[in-house]
Amino acid sequence: IIFYFTFRKEIANMRTLNLLLACAIIGLAVAATNSHWEKVEDVVPSDNHHFNFKIGFNKQNIETLESLHAQVTDYYSPMFGKQLTNEQIRDLVSLPEEDIAEVEAYLMKNSGEFCDVLIRRSVHQDYLLVDTCAAQAKVIFPNLDLAVYKKTQTGHLTLRHSIMMDPAFNMYLLGFPHELQKNVAAIYDITDIPVHYARIGDFNPSGLNQPGVLEQTVDSMIKYFGVDYDGIDDDAFKADSAQVRQGVIEFDYAQFSTTNLADFQKTYNVPLNPITKYIGGSASKTVSSADQNVEASLDVQTITAISGKAQTWDFIFSPFASFQDVIETLISTEGAPKTYSCSYGGTDENYSQSTAEAVNHDFLKLNLTGVTFFIASGDSGPTLGQNCSAFNPQYPAGSAYVVAVGGTVQLKSEEKCWEHSSGGFSGLISRPSYQEKAVSNYLKNGKFPPNAGGNVYNTSGRAYPDVAAFGAFEAVFIGSSKILVGGTSGSCPQFTA
Repeated sequence: IIFYFTFRKEIANMRTLNLLLACAIIGLAVAATNSHWEKVEDVVPSDNHHFNFKIGFNKQNIETLESLHAQVTDYYSPMFGKQLTNEQIRDLVSLPEEDIAEVEAYLMKNSGEFCDVLIRRSVHQDYLLVDTCAAQAKVIFPNLDLAVYKKTQTGHLTLRHSIMMDPAFNMYLLGFPHELQKNVAAIYDITDIPVHYARIGDFNPSGLNQPGVLEQTVDSMIKYFGVDYDGIDDDAFKADSAQVRQGVIEFDYAQFSTTNLADFQKTYNVPLNPITKYIGGSASKTVSSADQNVEASLDVQTITAISGKAQTWDFIFSPFASFQDVIETLISTEGAPKTYSCSYGGTDENYSQSTAEAVNHDFLKLNLTGVTFFIASGDSGPTLGQNCSAFNPQYPAGSAYVVAVGGTVQLKSEEKCWEHSSGGFSGLISRPSYQEKAVSNYLKNGKFPPNAGGNVYNTSGRAYPDVAAFGAFEAVFIGSSKILVGGTSGSCPQFTA
């Protein structure tokens, strides 16, 4: 691979070299493979099947963005609080117009034989978002070999290339024109499948129990966070309510019952506050108990109980959406909230290095516009990887530009760490400068498990979580029943609100 990047301009037969490189890179495919999706061998993909992908350009001026972020978030900096506009970020990160247009021209040249190729630039013009059909995608990518994959938890089906691999290397495997590759960082949603699953722990209260743990009622949470609904001037609040917005992120088309949400709010005597706006989906009064998603129900019931007079927007994404898709939706939605709760995520093993870095940079851009993105840290401790020799940290909780929320439990006399709450050091993202002092002190004075030459966990990685809130014995209404659940899925919307 090093040979290729060094000498590719001097080698005449690029097609031969691309094939040789593709064979070599197949060995790197493990990074993009995961146990949450499986190939369906007995289903033949349809040429008419809808197919979409993203072309990610080389982002410009990332170091400048990182420097600006440090200033904008530093209370003592004259730049503190001076967020950037999307236009300012676009001007920093996007390629010259002629380079973007060159890739667009290739796509349009290969449109229309079987179906149209629809192209949209991302808000910051560092991605091309492409919609077409499977047959036309094979024209764009001559070596594309589509297969059907099924998500093991939900049964959802999608099309991807028959070989999973790091999107940063797939343009050679797929036969994307060599002359266009110089400006392209990766091609997403073809050789990778996004992974995100809910951060809810054991639904059985006995499985959540630490001795003496108390149930977290809405009353106890409201008291804990100092919420005083009686002290709020309703008229004054309504006049400014459009400025007080919070968002919830759901995947897998997760549904909840609006009736259950209203019953929850009435039972606990908090303001009756339905979801203000749905993006990408909707909820239903009549959704059956079997179809209700515990994650979605917990998210909306918790966040509206603690911040009950704010507008709450529900963003609903498919099982195939990536966090890149989520961020693009947030920055392109007019009037969208500036604070979000997300109780979904994966692990380092679900992400290639290039995708993790791209997502991290996208969160950086989002953060620079004044958006705070809270994400659950996970419910399985540090988690062992597939080979059981190293920890497998959570991602994107390990991004440097999100607020990772861990879990605690309330005992009779004190609040303690919940024993299942995930935390540690990212294996994909380096420690950001803002953590340097605190983490260095922690490493000097903390107690750690054996690290076998630094190969079990990466102490130079981004440390997480950042904050914590109650993560066990939280009530949620499903159908006609109240159930107790646990997980940083409950902690995250609490802290967000």
